[in-house]
Amino acid sequence: MLILRAFTVEKVKNQGYEVLLPFRNLELKSITILDASNTRKTESKIADDFYMTTWEPPKIVRLMEKIKLKATAILLRESIAIFKITSHCVKERIGVIRVYKHDYPALQASLVSTFIKIPFIVDIIGNFELIRRLTGKTYYFIELNKLPFLKIFAQKAANWLTGWSLRNAHRIICRGVRSCEYVASLGVPDDKLSFLRISNFSAVFNSYNPGQPPTNPAEYPYFLLVGRLVEVKYPLDALDAFDLAAPHLPEHRLVIIGDGALRDDIEKRRELSEYKDRIVLLGRCSSNTVFNWTAHATAALCPYSGSTLVEAMLCNIPIIAYDIGWHPEIVIDDYTGFLIPFRDTAALAEKMIYVVQNDDAARIVATHGRELARAAFNKEKILEKESMFYRQALTDSQR
Repeated sequence: MLILRAFTVEKVKNQGYEVLLPFRNLELKSITILDASNTRKTESKIADDFYMTTWEPPKIVRLMEKIKLKATAILLRESIAIFKITSHCVKERIGVIRVYKHDYPALQASLVSTFIKIPFIVDIIGNFELIRRLTGKTYYFIELNKLPFLKIFAQKAANWLTGWSLRNAHRIICRGVRSCEYVASLGVPDDKLSFLRISNFSAVFNSYNPGQPPTNPAEYPYFLLVGRLVEVKYPLDALDAFDLAAPHLPEHRLVIIGDGALRDDIEKRRELSEYKDRIVLLGRCSSNTVFNWTAHATAALCPYSGSTLVEAMLCNIPIIAYDIGWHPEIVIDDYTGFLIPFRDTAALAEKMIYVVQNDDAARIVATHGRELARAAFNKEKILEKESMFYRQALTDSQR
């Protein structure tokens, strides 16, 4: 069973169920995705023996949210979810819980595991301690920042809750080097830690053949930004850089795929741009649509990206990324991609111009990036190792 967040029914239907298929491991007999943060109760069949189940919050939770008691409402909702997850695990005879977010889902899994003695595995994909430093806000258990008195101790409380959950896990899968360091700092024993790259991107990127690209979705050359339009992804930096580069690249446009809290800000910023007619906002798109746009981009702009950076590498296009977080682990400057000083939009613009004016050199870098991505993010090998973790967890739980 997986516990995920933010996979609302509306979002999944808009993107298509294929966005969830990478979470499936064929070693398993059946899998159910649970999300306690949805607005309605439903069960949707994604594939054979693969279902997405969402729960509607009780009326009292919705009432609290309506009267602006959001933090308390979330704490109540998560507490209720613990009992729902426990009941579901017993009813469906769940053997292993897997968590893709290590705040409330990990805390829930830890408590459920305590109640009914089943193992749980936690995936840590993002460098959320870095995000805390960048934003100045506690990233996990963010509601602690909003509760009177508790907000003074928000970071210490978040670290304690996160560390307690992770120390109770059967295994922690870290998808980046910095994540391993962060988890170790919370007191998790080394024998529970495993390093494994991400594999939860659409199959079309894994199977991409540069000799047989998909249909080009545009009649013009373009730079591409894909991701959530939120503060920690720095999408506005891409617009600032494009304004600087646009006079030197009269044929190019900036295409942005994604949605989020900064969508209105980005639309306003586009309207203020001298080159607004060359800035294309596509909103949230299906995986296949993202693939088509990625495969034909001049370069991918990755101020702070996750799986979209790998997807762009697999599509054999140059990467221009900020030198921050996990980026340097995979983007080797001038060899597998291009690294830019953090928040230096002038340098970002200069590299955009360089990629266009030095196409042969940029293509060589893109080829190196694809070779590294295919080796480091080999889906079959990653799934094989994940299967081993499941088998170990089940074996240990039966002793």
